[in-house]
Amino acid sequence: MEKSLDRKLQSIHKDPSGSKEFIIADAKDADMAFGIGAPGLSPERHDQELKYKTLAEYREQIREVIKQEVVDIVLMSASTSEKLTIDERLFDNTPITPAARANDTTDVHVPRGGKIHLSPAKPFRSASLDHIQCGHLDCAPEERAYGADLGLYSVTFNNNLEEDLATLERYKEFREEAERKKFRHFLEI
Repeated sequence: MEKSLDRKLQSIHKDPSGSKEFIIADAKDADMAFGIGAPGLSPERHDQELKYKTLAEYREQIREVIKQEVVDIVLMSASTSEKLTIDERLFDNTPITPAARANDTTDVHVPRGGKIHLSPAKPFRSASLDHIQCGHLDCAPEERAYGADLGLYSVTFNNNLEEDLATLERYKEFREEAERKKFRHFLEI
């Protein structure tokens, strides 16, 4: 099935000034940063009690978004993408493009009581492109289509020459790997 993202990008590239297309992405990658609180508070909680939704409930919300077919992209953590894209094949017969967070700079790590997010961001990747594309290391070329072929790469600049140069060098390395593995990405700054 043709993906709406690909159709819309073709239209935008064909007529950059006149195209009326816009892309809707649903960011469901909060489990990369906020730990147990990422899925949000449970509607079943009681006063004075902090009860959060489970990861299974969070993933069920994503399944519901996919069923509606109103977004062009669903951005997920690598583990959620593996579950929904590779294991469950939920995107196969939809116009929605699955995408995975391709890196997780340290400024997105916000564990309860943690202070790491107060320090300058460092480039970091917990997921490999192979895991995003096929669910394991060293994908065979034909396996790369099993998973997501699109990801979000995020850079955070710190106004420090050495740190920002390291961030740009890591992005360059990522771009080269992504090109070799036919992995598309969009950049968040």
